[in-house]
Amino acid sequence: MAEFCVRVLAKGKPLSRIASARGILGNNYAVTSSQSVRHGSAYFKTIFPVDDQTIMKEGPERIRVIRKNEEQHSPTQQYSDVTTIYEGFQRGKRVSNGGQFLGHRSGPGQPYQWITFSQVEERARLFGSGLVSLGHAPGSETFIGIFSQSRPEWTILDFACICYSMVSVPLYTSLGKDALKHIAKQTNMSVLVCDVLTKAESLLEDAADIPHLKTIVVIDLPREGAEETKRRFDAVGLRLLSYDDVIEVGTSNPCDLVVPKPTDLNTIVYTSGTTGTPKGVPLTQSHHIVNHAYVHSTFDVPSFGSPDDIHISYLPLAHVFERGNMYHGMIQGFQAGFFQGDPLLLLDDLQTLKPTVFFGVPRIFNRIHHQVTLGVANSSPVKRFIFNLAYQQKLKNLQKGIVSNDTIWDKVVFKKIQDIFGGRIRFLFSGAAPISAEVATFYRITVGCPFFEGYGQTETTSVISHSVDIDMTSGHVGVPGGDMEVKLIDVPDLDYHAKDDQGEICVRGKNVFTGYYKDPEKTKEALDEDGWLHTGDIGRWNKNGTLSVIDRKKQILKLAQGLYVAPEKIENLYTRLPLLMQIYVYGDSMRDFIVGIVVPDPQEIEKVAKSVGVTGSFEELCQNKKVTEEVLKVLQQHGKAEGLQGFEQVQAISLNPEPFSEQNGLLTPTLKSKRTEMQKAFQEQLDELYATTDTTS
Repeated sequence: MAEFCVRVLAKGKPLSRIASARGILGNNYAVTSSQSVRHGSAYFKTIFPVDDQTIMKEGPERIRVIRKNEEQHSPTQQYSDVTTIYEGFQRGKRVSNGGQFLGHRSGPGQPYQWITFSQVEERARLFGSGLVSLGHAPGSETFIGIFSQSRPEWTILDFACICYSMVSVPLYTSLGKDALKHIAKQTNMSVLVCDVLTKAESLLEDAADIPHLKTIVVIDLPREGAEETKRRFDAVGLRLLSYDDVIEVGTSNPCDLVVPKPTDLNTIVYTSGTTGTPKGVPLTQSHHIVNHAYVHSTFDVPSFGSPDDIHISYLPLAHVFERGNMYHGMIQGFQAGFFQGDPLLLLDDLQTLKPTVFFGVPRIFNRIHHQVTLGVANSSPVKRFIFNLAYQQKLKNLQKGIVSNDTIWDKVVFKKIQDIFGGRIRFLFSGAAPISAEVATFYRITVGCPFFEGYGQTETTSVISHSVDIDMTSGHVGVPGGDMEVKLIDVPDLDYHAKDDQGEICVRGKNVFTGYYKDPEKTKEALDEDGWLHTGDIGRWNKNGTLSVIDRKKQILKLAQGLYVAPEKIENLYTRLPLLMQIYVYGDSMRDFIVGIVVPDPQEIEKVAKSVGVTGSFEELCQNKKVTEEVLKVLQQHGKAEGLQGFEQVQAISLNPEPFSEQNGLLTPTLKSKRTEMQKAFQEQLDELYATTDTTS
């Protein structure tokens, strides 16, 4: 049974359209405040009532905070002896008894090989000593770039910076040369560590523009021709070394540690938006410790991380979400196994590592959900009946607050789904973008474990809020952690008002940054004089005190895979075509592609129709499938020629004969699009486009 669960996922094909078998997916349910969630034989118990999770502080601002009780620990420090990441590492080493920490594998079919906390610490000391001996002084004036895919050396390098109070600057592997130069120059970066030589070589011709950059380290520097390669770098004033070279220098010249204070700068994380120059977010040691405490403040602590837990690291460590996951595991004594670096092999890594916790993004969760439900829909009547019966029986348990993986249905029907993750998952956590209620409910039933949803930003050191363990409702991002404050403010242009519990989400807390690095103008746009971070997201308070993210103030859309698209930029580019009069680009945050409503030019569309052998009135041409497909093809060709990336291209369109106007309520008096009204007007067509479009081929 359920061999369909992994068929396409194993091939690694991208999935988008979720095909659900009728009757197998349930609604949202909440347990009462007196109930606990059972996961197998273990019970989770939240420390406040699930039906009343936040309270509103006195005053006109309608500020909300987490509901607390007298048993709650310090909201900004989980452990009394952990005030920095360095101290957190020491705690992890102690509680794990010096056990294994970082794992990797050399290829498919190979086992994971592990290094211990003590080995990581030793290598970090040697690498840090090597940098100091090479002339890079310890302290927060030295910036170390990490331009590498996630791997054990990434975390070792990061901890080496911590051991010597240097500042790490993580860089996305997809970063363009101009953005890389900007970051290196803005931070006065003196060392850049790359995983492969090609990344280092991309800076050769621009070395003169980055005067502070002195040393480049390549983790996997090819031995063949290494001396000639080093001479090429030396010719432009750059010292090229391998990772092992630096370790060797540190071994011969050990240096005393210079451990950081809580207020010391730990890292500068650059935001990953799609428009404009990347902005640097400085985060201190304390920011990360507070972030760790905020996560724990909504959980019964022993249930949320121990040395017996195993985490798979497949998200980029350059992203603050995965960085936070790694620090969390470091403090708790987790084991962290890295994926092989190939998304097509993630399934193999999961089934080999057998993690107990999985921090993921909606795109991964949606893929698996898509495959299972599609497989059920296409299976025999007997298999559909058994799956539906099992699903409904466990749904009844879910209504009672029971999340379990030890029923007969788990053994007979759902084991294959649980085995996708390795068969040992204790909880799942989804972040980086919203996930649908349908999908969250699916995992609580089929995998049989708590499923958490989180919300955060780089500027908040990752966490703003997340759902709690006994809350069975979905479609929200839970409650703020620790002593973080959240308020909603009016956005009259989009018809959102705080008095209606809707508006722009503003947050204030000890994990919020103090301003963009060397960018006071952008800082003023994000932080007001009272310390509130204006997130640009539109939120809604729900009756049970949870927060939902329902819109984006600046209309920068975040798709299910975590990528950002700027619809107005795309619209402006497409409307350069004579074929188009107007276009409305829409992206559902729970899907991984965008769609559009197109108002074509009446004369130009006749030419397109003629090219595919179709005639008719303007209205008839707009309804014709062949014409629509040809218009889409023209749009995509134009977008590609203009440099749009694949995820920025519309994958489906509907042709609309009536122009957008002020008269029909779709444009403002200045002829700007009223995006909220457009979504309302075209919601049925948009839903149809998503329902009938398959981007998996």
